[in-house]
Amino acid sequence: KDFNEKNKNKEPLSVYARLCDIQSEVGELSKEYLKGSNYGATEFSMHDDFELELGDVLYSLLSLAEEQQIDAKEALIRVLNKYQARLDKKKTMGSEAED
Repeated sequence: KDFNEKNKNKEPLSVYARLCDIQSEVGELSKEYLKGSNYGATEFSMHDDFELELGDVLYSLLSLAEEQQIDAKEALIRVLNKYQARLDKKKTMGSEAED
């Protein structure tokens, strides 16, 4: 939030643009996974660029939350509670198990 406050001279991205940015960052994270696993030929080896790209994904997600006045911590707590309820009821977190 503080970093985005310093960039107030720029309008927030539209939701669509922010979602495209998130998708782009996830693609870059995936590329770093491929590089760290020799394109799936070997076990993944953690490297600095993967961590940096993960940070970019997190920044983009948190920026979307901030721009849409969503409390990211509260959203995470709510989804963890949802997953816990699924585990308690159906022994899986996946939504495909819902009736």
